[in-house]
Amino acid sequence: MHSLLIFNPVSGKKEARTEKLGKIVESLTQEGNELTVYQTRGKGDAREYIQLLKEKNYDRIICCGGDGTLHEVVNGVMHQKKEYTVIGYIPMGSTNDYAKNLGITRNNALKCLMENTMCTIDVGCLNGEYFNYVAAFGVFTNVPFVTPQQMKNTFGYFAYLLEGMKQLTDITSKHINFQIDGKYIEDEIILGMITNAFFVAGVKNFNSHVVKLDDGFMEYLFIKKPKNIIELQTIITQLLNEKIDERYMYYGKFKTIQMESEPMEWTLDGENGGVHEQVTIETCSKAIHMIGAFAEKGFHML
Repeated sequence: MHSLLIFNPVSGKKEARTEKLGKIVESLTQEGNELTVYQTRGKGDAREYIQLLKEKNYDRIICCGGDGTLHEVVNGVMHQKKEYTVIGYIPMGSTNDYAKNLGITRNNALKCLMENTMCTIDVGCLNGEYFNYVAAFGVFTNVPFVTPQQMKNTFGYFAYLLEGMKQLTDITSKHINFQIDGKYIEDEIILGMITNAFFVAGVKNFNSHVVKLDDGFMEYLFIKKPKNIIELQTIITQLLNEKIDERYMYYGKFKTIQMESEPMEWTLDGENGGVHEQVTIETCSKAIHMIGAFAEKGFHML
């Protein structure tokens, strides 16, 4: 087996990266397995490197970094349109949301790679950009990419909370027209999330019991603009209690969403997803082969 290891040298704490890399290389080159290691040089480099792979084929591509690095790897693979490519993930970031969704931890990641258990996973596509587990807009959603990397490495998820607190006094809404699988909605929205995840931003998805990562659907949650602080508190309470309150929320599963709005910032997998006025989001069913610990999550394994 010939694997390509994409290694992000700035993801996570330096001590953990240095110690882990040696163990990874040793484990992945046992029993005659071949390993090519590529160290990324900056933002966007992993995607570009994979997209330029034309002469060499690898049995699998292993991402060693955070969710942002994996986002690049998946985009590189999807744009190459090589359906047989298998992706592994060794989480080294601050929150490692997607790893949690796959049942992967820093402790069992190498074991998962050795067992090579695979499942086909859905991914989302927003105006041609792919995302693994979340596309979002509105209040708090820019926190992941405005939080300094050094702060993430030092404080982990607490760093996101500190940045989020700064935005509590600036909650604004967006006037949005939605078309969700033929259903039309028009409203003022303060937060929108398109997810395919059990965990988002280090926190368990409030409705995770209905989530399946390989069912050909994604979930949407749009929070309406509250009229006052009491309604805002009610919304937060309902979310914490894992309840859908149709007075304040839109929620459901979908295959395709089309949206029109004023220019609006998006985040994809915690990365800057650009500014868009017209957006089409599609669910790409069973688009990638991922290695993980799937038995306890009820996946159809390959």
